[in-house]
Amino acid sequence: REWIPQLFDYAKDWGIDFLSSPFDYDAADLLEEAGICLFKVASPEIVDLRLIKYIAAKGKPVILSTGMASLEEIEEAVEAAKSTGNENIALLHCSTCYPSPAHIVNLKAMETLRSTFRLPTGFSDHTLGWHIPVAAKALGACIIEKHFTLNRDQEGPDHSFSIEPAQLK
Repeated sequence: REWIPQLFDYAKDWGIDFLSSPFDYDAADLLEEAGICLFKVASPEIVDLRLIKYIAAKGKPVILSTGMASLEEIEEAVEAAKSTGNENIALLHCSTCYPSPAHIVNLKAMETLRSTFRLPTGFSDHTLGWHIPVAAKALGACIIEKHFTLNRDQEGPDHSFSIEPAQLK
């Protein structure tokens, strides 16, 4: 957490909007103090309706990652955010398998989310490579989340399936 202000400033120097998912109230406050322009709720937190209300009440756009949530759980999360008066909500379809094999991604689920909730819908991609997010965009995704690393050989939980600079370009 002590790195957030430094990371925010570094991203700003490069013209990049810094974004980090809060998992508790203190993290949400810290991110707001740093100056983030929106909040993203990670898939495991979509059922934490009190945290969603807390974040949405800050008045910034909210992206809800749907992960393994049911339509009912997604509806409850959307309603929790909207109950604060915040209507600026988007949904991300994703698979919670890391890395995700392409055959389980089911990009058509974005259409189900879009037609059910009438909200902007995107895709949180955990597949290898760049082909699936391109397909998601072709199917109407307005947001693409893709894990990025400078080197897949680095140690850490996400590096092995993240996209490297040449692929991202």
